[in-house]
Amino acid sequence: MKILLMGGTGWLGHNIAKQLLAQGENVTILTRGKKQTFANEMPQGIETIVADKSDEAAMAQILKAGYTHILDTVPSVASINNVKKYACNLHHYIHCSSTGGYAPLPFVPCDETAPYGGFVNTSGWAQKRIVDNLVLNSFLEEAFPATVIRPCYITGPGMLPLDNLGGRRQDFIKDILDEKTLDLPNDGQALLQPIHVEDLATSFLLAMANPCSKGQVYNICLAHAVHINTFIELNAAALGKKAHINLMPLEEMLEKYKGNINETGLRFFACDMCFSIEKARCQLGYNPKHTPEDAIQETAIWAAKLQGLI
Repeated sequence: MKILLMGGTGWLGHNIAKQLLAQGENVTILTRGKKQTFANEMPQGIETIVADKSDEAAMAQILKAGYTHILDTVPSVASINNVKKYACNLHHYIHCSSTGGYAPLPFVPCDETAPYGGFVNTSGWAQKRIVDNLVLNSFLEEAFPATVIRPCYITGPGMLPLDNLGGRRQDFIKDILDEKTLDLPNDGQALLQPIHVEDLATSFLLAMANPCSKGQVYNICLAHAVHINTFIELNAAALGKKAHINLMPLEEMLEKYKGNINETGLRFFACDMCFSIEKARCQLGYNPKHTPEDAIQETAIWAAKLQGLI
């Protein structure tokens, strides 16, 4: 295999790169060169191309190399069209989407048969719907060898944890350490099902190794969901603290924090996120090594250490 990894220096991308290299695969990273957050975690000597994957002229030249497998961690219409037009020896294309486009869930646990509407038309999930439809329709109409990976809330070392307002604010962990009372929407029983970034990276390798994954969508999460109040309690317990939670109607929270948070993020946080991973288990042999509880607590401890709080 000759692999091109788009976005290979990002959070997900560098985890995929490390796993590919550990397996001895021939992988080249494509990056715009603008983000260096994970540069020191990349193996030495890995081939890197600096270019914009949306630049048609640049991609026409790059794809002449005849990559057999292309993985895209942050797909766009332009990058997909460039791959379709110029990838001359392509066996498999795999990109990262999101389970968020299923919300609000029509049933729980939700699976890949559910409608994928994009949550709200102004959100990033709407863009996921567009790119997913593009590659899946291209598979049906042109045999474009595409697979779509849809993760839920991504967690693990490398990114701040989700907070009680549906974002990833810097002071969330400090608030927990200070045992501040944290507002949660409605009854605190909305479901949240994380995926550890390492297990998500593994799912790309499993899909790549399995030709039956072409034309398919896979929801990639950990084994089960937790309630959002449990999520807060797990973060607190990881730091040796007690969670203090105040429940209030979603609309009251939106009014209280108006102008200070992303409204779409909080509305989304109040939705159930609970999925079956049976399709990925059966077809790909996907078996996450992390539990939701361990992944949540590992991330809280990592974030506290990163900020010098413990």
